Amino acid sequence: MQNFAKAIQRIEGLEFAGEEELEADDFDTSPEFYLLVPQLGALQQIVSLWELWVREGTVPRNFTPWRDLFLQLRTVRPWGPSDRVSRENQEYFHDLADGAPDAELFRLEIELVFRNSIEASRSTERDARQSIATIGGTVVHQTYRPEFAYHAVLVEVPATEVRRIAALDPTSLAGADPIVAITPQSIGTAIDVADEVISEGIARPAPIRERPIAAVFDAIPVQAHPLLADRLRIDDPDDLEARAVGQRVHGTAIASLVVHGDLNDAPSPLSRQIYFRPVMYAPAFGVERFDENRLVVDVIFEAVIRMRSAGGEEVIIVNLSLGDTTKPFSGKISTWARALDYLSYAYGILFIISAGNCGRAVVLEDFPDEASFSAAPLETRTQTTLAGIDAVKADRRILAPADSINSLTIGAWHYDSSRETFRGATPFIPFAGMEMPNFSSRLGPGLRRAIKPEALFAGGRERVRIEPASSPVNLAPHPNPSRFWGLRVAAPSQNGTLGTHFTIGTSAAAALATHSGHRIFDALEEAYPQLIQAMSLIERAVLLKSFLVHSASWRGSEVFVRAVVDPTSTLHHEHWRREVSRYLGFGFVDPDNVVACMNDRATLWATGTLGPEESIIFDLRVPQSLSISAAAREIRATLAWFTPTRPGHLAYRAVKLKIDSLERSSLQLTGVTTTSDQPSNSQSESGTVVHRRWTSSQIGEAENGATIPIQIQRERDQATPIDEPIPFGLVITIEMPGEAQIYEEILTSIQVRPRVPIRAQV
Repeated sequence: MQNFAKAIQRIEGLEFAGEEELEADDFDTSPEFYLLVPQLGALQQIVSLWELWVREGTVPRNFTPWRDLFLQLRTVRPWGPSDRVSRENQEYFHDLADGAPDAELFRLEIELVFRNSIEASRSTERDARQSIATIGGTVVHQTYRPEFAYHAVLVEVPATEVRRIAALDPTSLAGADPIVAITPQSIGTAIDVADEVISEGIARPAPIRERPIAAVFDAIPVQAHPLLADRLRIDDPDDLEARAVGQRVHGTAIASLVVHGDLNDAPSPLSRQIYFRPVMYAPAFGVERFDENRLVVDVIFEAVIRMRSAGGEEVIIVNLSLGDTTKPFSGKISTWARALDYLSYAYGILFIISAGNCGRAVVLEDFPDEASFSAAPLETRTQTTLAGIDAVKADRRILAPADSINSLTIGAWHYDSSRETFRGATPFIPFAGMEMPNFSSRLGPGLRRAIKPEALFAGGRERVRIEPASSPVNLAPHPNPSRFWGLRVAAPSQNGTLGTHFTIGTSAAAALATHSGHRIFDALEEAYPQLIQAMSLIERAVLLKSFLVHSASWRGSEVFVRAVVDPTSTLHHEHWRREVSRYLGFGFVDPDNVVACMNDRATLWATGTLGPEESIIFDLRVPQSLSISAAAREIRATLAWFTPTRPGHLAYRAVKLKIDSLERSSLQLTGVTTTSDQPSNSQSESGTVVHRRWTSSQIGEAENGATIPIQIQRERDQATPIDEPIPFGLVITIEMPGEAQIYEEILTSIQVRPRVPIRAQV
C-alpha cells in the first residue's frame, strides 16, 4: 500500500484519501475498489495507464506499483450511477415511485464524498445542492461529522427523479460527481405484539436510586403505565411526545423489558431509573417511525452527546432495539455503525443492538405441497427448513447499525418462560428438540467476518406456518406472538385498560440483554462497591460487555447446523465453524448463569488498560478438585474492549487484543482440552470480543497451589500506531458441575473478595 500511495503522488491532481480491504465475500463475485479523483486530467491518466497495460502488458518507468495493482483488476472505469445506487435500492426506488404522479415528492438520503478539509466539504455540498435544485428537489436536513467521516443530506425529490435514479440515468442525481451513495430514507424496525392480558397481580419493586447507568433510545412509551411509572427518566428535547398520537407499542414494550425483563419470569428489579430518549414516535396510522425531517444517524449522534449533560452522566449501556430495514449489511461498514463505534470509544458506552428480523418466507424446494411436508420425518423437515434459510442467507443479513464493531449485536434465541400449552397443529415450531435462533432472526457475519450477532438472548418461541396453496412449500414466520409463545411486556391502553401483552424477536432479545447488563452491574456494585466507584465509565462498559457474552455456548446445536451447511463433513474446520457462527454467534446466553457464582463455579474478573504491544498475565489458581475427579469441567475466558476506528482505511479497527492459547502444561494441570464447539480463534479475534472455552473430563495433574497463566495482549497496531492505552474487561470462569468446593477453593487464593455471599447450589 505504501508503494501504491507513492505511485499516486506521481500523478498530478490525484489524491490518496484512504483504503478499505476487499475482503472475501461469499455473495459478492465482483468486488470493487474506489479512488477519489478530483480532476479530470488525473482520471484520464489512470485510464491511459490501464489501456496501455491491457494493450501491451506494461506501464511506464516509475509506475511499477500500478502494474501490481492492475494484475488484480478486471476493469477500470469512472465511478458511475451503478456505484451510487445498489441493485436492491434500484428495486426499492422503482417500487416507491411506481404509478406515482410525476410531481409527487419522496425523501431520500444522499451521502456525499467526505473531505477532511472544511473548504473542500463546503464546495462538495454546494455542488450537490446545485444538482438537487436543478432536478426540482430541496434539501431538508444536512450534516457534516468528521468524527466518523460522514457528510450527508436528506432531500425531497419528485417521482420523476426517483424513476430516473432507479434507471441509473447518468443525467440524474445518480450521475452527480459529489455523491457517494443514494439510499432510501431510514425506516425503523417494527415490533410484533398480541394477546392482551390484564396486568393485575404483577407488582415490581420501584428503583431505589435515580442516577441511571442504562439508557433506552426508542419510540415514545406509555409513561403512565403502572409498570413504567417513576421508572423512566424521559428526555424529549424534540417534543416527539406531542406527535405520538397513535399506539405506543414499540417504546412501551422495550422499556418494559429493559426495566423488568420477561414478566413471566421471577422479578429481577433494577436498582436505578432508566434514561429514556425518544427517537421515534407513533403517528395516527401505521407503525412507529423516525423523525422524517432529520437524518437518523445525526439524531442518534446528538442524543448521545446531549445525554452526558441531561441526566445520563453515568450511563454505560444504551439499548438500541432499532434497525434500518433499508440498509442490510453488505460487506462495508454502515454509516450508523461508524457513528456508534466512535461514540463507544469516545464516551465509554456499550451499545446493545438488535440484529433485526426477516419476515420473508423461505421456499422448501423438496416439498411440493403441505401434505408432503407433513408426512416427512421430523428430522427431514427441520434439516430442510434450515437448508431453505441457508440458501437465502445473503438476503437475511443483519441490519444497520448491528454491524458496529464496538457494540454487542443480539440475536433472538427460540426461548421464553411461557408455561401455557398450545395444542394446535399450526403454527408450529420449526426446529423442535434443539436450541436454535428464531426463524426470522437475522444472520452474520459482520465486518471482516467478525462474529455477528455475538450472543443470542431469549426472543420468544417464534412459530412458523406454511403459506396457503404454496407450491413448493413456502414457510414463513407466524406474525403474531401469544401467551403460548412470547415474552410478556407492558401494553398500551386497550379499551381503557393498561395491561400486558406478548412480543417476540430480536428487539425484545436486545432489551433482555440490556436488562441483564444492568443486573450484572448491580451485582458487581453490591459485591465490590469501592472497586466499581473508582472505575472509569469505559472500564465499566467493557467489563459488562465481557460479562454479557461470558456464558455463551453453542449447546450442541453446532451438530445440527453443520449437518446442513457441511453435509459431507469435508469443509475445513475454520469454514464449517464460520458457517455455524453465522447462525449461533458465540452462542446462547443464560443471564442467571452470569449474575451470580455458584458453589461449583467461580467467576473472576479484571479491568485495566493495555498500551501498545503490551501484555498482562493473570495467574489462575487451579482447584484441587480438578485433580481428584474425572467429572466434566470447563474453563472459559472472555475479553472485550472498545477500539478507536479509522473510517475509510484498511485498518478500520485500529486496535486488536487477544487471549493467548493455553500451553499444553496448563491443559494437563486442569484436565481440559481445546474444543471445536465454538468459533475458530481467527474469527473470534476479528471483532472486539474474544470468547474462548476449554472443556473435558480428564483428571488434572495439578499439585496444591498450582496456577495456570492466562495472558492477554495487544497486537501491533496496524497503520499509524495508537499511543493511548486501551481499556479492557476480562472475565474467567472455572466450572465443575457437582463439585461444591470449587468456589471456596478459588476464593481462598484471591486478595479482593466480594462483600456478598454466593447463592446456594440448586
